[in-house]
Amino acid sequence: MKALAWLLLGFVALATGCGSLTTAGRVDLGKHRRVWVEQRLNDNLGVGRKLAAELNALGYTADVGHLTMMPENTELIVTYDTREEWDFRAYLIELNVSVRPVKDYNIILSTARYFHPGVTKKSSDAMIHELAVKLFPPCHAK
Repeated sequence: MKALAWLLLGFVALATGCGSLTTAGRVDLGKHRRVWVEQRLNDNLGVGRKLAAELNALGYTADVGHLTMMPENTELIVTYDTREEWDFRAYLIELNVSVRPVKDYNIILSTARYFHPGVTKKSSDAMIHELAVKLFPPCHAK
């Protein structure tokens, strides 16, 4: 009976799928105002557009597109990579985001990774919201 209880508990843990959100970098991104989200060609779920919308909701002036479309007054560039799965519909299981200064694209100021495997799918909107709030504080730049 005890073994059955452990087996059931293990199945529930696998079915719910634990998500993890990690960040790295100690730069205060809140002192910046203008953010450009670099559009990925393989963004099938509209993650770039959703990420820019979340940043706008946090008080930043954010837009999405290719680097050639970026306005001159941009301060930060957000790049992202996604890992999608398909199980009768496409869904996001991993989102990696890097924040870079405009002046040197090779420097990474801060990173975040949201990983949510499992049978139950978390909406991409919820994952993007949690990641944006964790990585970017509400904007306090003038």
